[in-house]
Amino acid sequence: MAHEALLDIWQIDGVAACKDGMALANAFLESCIVALNAGSSTNFNARFETFRRHKSECDKCTHI
Repeated sequence: MAHEALLDIWQIDGVAACKDGMALANAFLESCIVALNAGSSTNFNARFETFRRHKSECDKCTHI
């Protein structure tokens, strides 16, 4: 699955988040595609934890 195809399915344009949170969310989505294609969740897990940590500390990103 291409990144563009995933973004067509998951509309994130209207999500209220800070610039850093959106960048982390995008990196997480890209890691989902890589994990599926490679059959390895290592990068996926790291991106998820980084995004989760940011989300828990950022007032703008708590509702993502």
